[in-house]
Amino acid sequence: MMNIALIAVLGMALSACGGSGGNSASSSSSCVPGSNTKLVRPSGPVHKVAWSQNALDGAWRFAEEASIEAAAKAHGYQLLKTNANNSDVQQVQDIQNLINDHPDVLLVDPHTEDAEAAQVVAARKACIPVVVVDRDVNEQQASPGRDFATFVGGDFKKEGALAADALIEALGGSSAKATIVELDGTTGSSPAILRGGGFNGELAAKAPGIKIVAEQTADFNRATGQQVMATLIQQYPDIKGVFAHNDEMAIGAITALKAAGKHPGQDIKVVSIDGTKDAVNLVVSGEEYAVVECNPRLGSLVFDTLDKFVKGDDLPAWVVQPDRVFKKADGTAAAYLPNAF
Repeated sequence: MMNIALIAVLGMALSACGGSGGNSASSSSSCVPGSNTKLVRPSGPVHKVAWSQNALDGAWRFAEEASIEAAAKAHGYQLLKTNANNSDVQQVQDIQNLINDHPDVLLVDPHTEDAEAAQVVAARKACIPVVVVDRDVNEQQASPGRDFATFVGGDFKKEGALAADALIEALGGSSAKATIVELDGTTGSSPAILRGGGFNGELAAKAPGIKIVAEQTADFNRATGQQVMATLIQQYPDIKGVFAHNDEMAIGAITALKAAGKHPGQDIKVVSIDGTKDAVNLVVSGEEYAVVECNPRLGSLVFDTLDKFVKGDDLPAWVVQPDRVFKKADGTAAAYLPNAF
């Protein structure tokens, strides 16, 4: 049976990454559970918000959790949360259990795009409004404005493009000729799909002389990133760059490169995405060239958006959390470090 942590908060409730805004939603009071076919809003004040989290591992997820918890408390909501431990099977079960608990609103951080989409639809059929957070679902299977209210998170494709721009700069500009490797995130997850697409497209368009000679998943994991990089550097000893879909994999990769006698920051340039304290410290020390931010502090944006939805406002299909790029050369990494997570 799943482990549900209940965070009780003081006070009564406030009654307060597509493009299909302007859709109307009906009240859950007129909704028939099991046969509902359209998006619903809570019929009264929101008290209980359920949150299905895909994992709670590493600095990014802990920062997201703290942000969601603080914002729920500030907005006067009771928060039920589950942790799927990076398992689609577990998260599907978690969401089913949360639906059975009849929350006023359900937040879902999907592990992968496809696996949790059906559960978002199941919540809609059960007359429970859903906000998708951080990672998106497959919008061919569950769409914003019909099956869920909106997606709140970063622009993963843009993050990938910004990472490509930074690595192109690090390797000498658009005329550079070099080989690099790419460490992918969890297969089937929206950040892995979109960051890879944004990076690869930007690289091909702006620096065709920089070639990706190997692309392999390391599952957003530091230890796996180290293992994968240790193998790849033996196969491709002359690479000049590494793009990792998140900081954890980059940190593991840098460890492997140093063990192989390489000098990250000198003979091999590394760029990653997230903005963790560990990775930004590597930028400040010169071992990593740049980190593209993916801000985990989504709480205020999520609950401000939810309040608008409860009040009856139409929402865009995607509510974006803006991100930045941190480098040593321009001082942005050092300036950001005190606020890093």
